[in-house]
Amino acid sequence: MLLNGDAGCAIRGMIYLAAQIPGERVRGCDLAAYLDVPLPTLTSVLRRLVKRGILHAAKGRGGGFSMYPGAERMSLFEVIEIVDDRLTRRDCALKMKACAHVKVCNRCPWGGLAKGGMEFLKRQTIGGMADTLF
Repeated sequence: MLLNGDAGCAIRGMIYLAAQIPGERVRGCDLAAYLDVPLPTLTSVLRRLVKRGILHAAKGRGGGFSMYPGAERMSLFEVIEIVDDRLTRRDCALKMKACAHVKVCNRCPWGGLAKGGMEFLKRQTIGGMADTLF
């Protein structure tokens, strides 16, 4: 499973923020440049995490984004659910018509792949990923 789009942007942004000194703000333009994403996309995605009380955002001089204490313990799965819950649903990965009536994909090998991927995302924390990558 490749995490691109909003979910990937959110996870990558949170991992970067988790690697900073606690409480240190990172300007949106600097974070967008580091992640190589457009600033409007980044701010739109991170605003969802701000509304949920996971990130703090401050405007103006000295402003930027920072993580609230404890946010580094969130799993990647939890972040994805907030930003794009379509990725955490257990729909058919292949979008086959034969699976349209099934709520949980378990008819073919793709269902196992999806389940394994979700379990992996539930075990990985933002802080753990930051420790590994930075």
